[in-house]
Amino acid sequence: MTLKGLIKLTDVLAEYPLTIIQWQILLVVAENPNSTITDLVNEGKLNCGTPSDIAVSVKRLGEGRHDRPGLKLIKKVQHEDDGRYFKLSLSRKGQKMIEKIKGNIRNIR
Repeated sequence: MTLKGLIKLTDVLAEYPLTIIQWQILLVVAENPNSTITDLVNEGKLNCGTPSDIAVSVKRLGEGRHDRPGLKLIKKVQHEDDGRYFKLSLSRKGQKMIEKIKGNIRNIR
């Protein structure tokens, strides 16, 4: 992406409660439903931080914390083979937000 493109993307995302890293996570989860954070990092699909850093962003994009509600854009389901891991997918709200943002990005010239 060019610098000009990055600036335009930043301008579009400013309308939403998302950082560029959170946007990247949403796109990767959309393209790889039911993957864990570890899977996405190990496969090189998420390279925007350590698994721990990404988990913090996923929590914000999902259910949030006891002191700060999340955005409810990502759903987490406990992995059936190993309870320490969660499979990620987009919520319906997350799918709608991606569609809307992609539409806004396409309209930028």
